[in-house]
Amino acid sequence: LLKKTEERVTKLFSESNMADDYYHNISHTHEVISAVKDIGNNAGLTEKELNLVVIASWFHDTGYIKGDDGHEELSAKYAEEFLLEKNVDRSFIDDVKNCILATKVPQQPKNLMEEVICDADLHHLGTDEFFIKNEFLRIEIEQKHKKKFLETEWLENSINFLSQHKFFTDYAEKKFGDQKRKNFLKLQKQLRKKLSKKQETKLKTEKLFVEKEKLKNKKKEINTAGRSIETMFRNVMRTHVEFSSMADSKANIMISVNTILLTAIIAILIRKLDTNTHLVIPTIIITIVSVVTLIFATLVTRPKITSGTFTNEDISQKRANLLFFGNFFNMKLKDFEWGMNQLIRDKEYLYSAMIKDFYYLGQVLGRKYRYLNYCYGIFIYGMIISVIAFTIAFVFFPEARDLGVIIE
Repeated sequence: LLKKTEERVTKLFSESNMADDYYHNISHTHEVISAVKDIGNNAGLTEKELNLVVIASWFHDTGYIKGDDGHEELSAKYAEEFLLEKNVDRSFIDDVKNCILATKVPQQPKNLMEEVICDADLHHLGTDEFFIKNEFLRIEIEQKHKKKFLETEWLENSINFLSQHKFFTDYAEKKFGDQKRKNFLKLQKQLRKKLSKKQETKLKTEKLFVEKEKLKNKKKEINTAGRSIETMFRNVMRTHVEFSSMADSKANIMISVNTILLTAIIAILIRKLDTNTHLVIPTIIITIVSVVTLIFATLVTRPKITSGTFTNEDISQKRANLLFFGNFFNMKLKDFEWGMNQLIRDKEYLYSAMIKDFYYLGQVLGRKYRYLNYCYGIFIYGMIISVIAFTIAFVFFPEARDLGVIIE
């Protein structure tokens, strides 16, 4: 029965708008049940009585589904309907209803079971969490009734409530009484401060100062963040440009080496192949390797030409990246100056352009190093194959050992 009760109440909460309540929600119900078990066990309830009070605790706030006015009666009705469905004894149902109705403020319990649920329902008054719970209750009431409490008004209401409240069981009084009195004294102290005109003036001054400091710090953080971002972009761009220069330098080395190699092949080997036919295949291999390597090395350094123009719509839609010369070198100075002014005035557009420039530079670097990888790979393995081919040619054709036939 307890399990089915939990399922029914959880479903009621989930299907209603009570999930958005700050105080009277399923979490509060769980806390009350936990307190019921603690107080009930220490107050001398039997197992049957404790289970009865737990069931009442599950239903005690379900009436809030329809509003807070008379919610105890509606909660008792929900509990009665559920227990009748489960064919529970009439006396048990009446006891559950009486426990729920006993939680109505001002509380007037008539037996130990009702005292236990009353103490459990308001046990937070004597805990460290009182002020948090009290604030949640304030927010909930303000939202439901569309009204705002002055801080002094809410403090006075809270003080009056605590002064009229009492714990009924000895165990609850012993466990929660001291902390409740501390909370009561703290509320009184807060109210005295709020009512002090001097303190109010001081609080206003402090609040104004804090707001100014927050605004000042926020501006400082924004400026610091902006400088950090710009420094990051500058360092990244510098690194990428250096990587691009390294790629071009490596490609130039391969171009120089293979140009010299092709010159040697044409000047020495090709004109002697008619008398040294055993060198035809090795010569073809090394020639192909050099040519292909030269092609990939050239692709690394080959620039990509763009139109060099942009339209007013490109600027308005923030599509044009004016930080890359390839997008404006064919534009008139007047149009370019207008576009740059638009870019500078719009910080979001400026950062977007920097990101795009960063991205496309990375794309170019990726292409360069991919071709460079092919270039060096072909050259290394091609040279190995070429050396092997020439070695085979000289081994199997002894007459090839006389280099004078090739080199005059």
